[in-house]
Amino acid sequence: MSTSTPLNDDEYDQLDDLLAALGPQTLDVAGVEGLLTALVIGPAAAEPAPDAWLPLVWGGGAADANADARALMLRHHAYMREWMRKDPASFEPIYDCGGSWTAEAWCAGFLAGVQLSHEAWAPLRASQPGLLAPFQPPANGAKVAPAVVQINAFFHAPQPKAAKVGRNDPCPCGSGQKHKKCCGA
Repeated sequence: MSTSTPLNDDEYDQLDDLLAALGPQTLDVAGVEGLLTALVIGPAAAEPAPDAWLPLVWGGGAADANADARALMLRHHAYMREWMRKDPASFEPIYDCGGSWTAEAWCAGFLAGVQLSHEAWAPLRASQPGLLAPFQPPANGAKVAPAVVQINAFFHAPQPKAAKVGRNDPCPCGSGQKHKKCCGA
């Protein structure tokens, strides 16, 4: 099975059971997905390795307390990364899919993910602070998905390709000469 295959309903239930069995300090599936979403849509250069974020999931419990839970979370992480790269507009948080998961738990996980790379999120906080408002308590579950899509675009918008300069075009350096006689020489 591919590492970016989405979890099925039974696997989400299994992950929730595994996390609950570790104690009340662990995140539930909604919290894990919120955390993973923040890691995936946030600044790519600042995405922490699993060893940095897994302790947040365990909530101070034994590190890597359950290999099955870890494997399911890593697979969901890989899937989230692929999903947000290919089709971010279709994002839907897991609490909208049914189950007992809450927007509050999801948003708490998301904010924990933002906090892991606090400084790397500074450009977003400075230029578009309202995008983080839906995640603050009390969580506004209805506004989470649009904010996720916009944050993803903020940090991962495709960069425009530079236009190719022809040999006889004016040089882009502003010299007034033809490109072939200036920077293209």
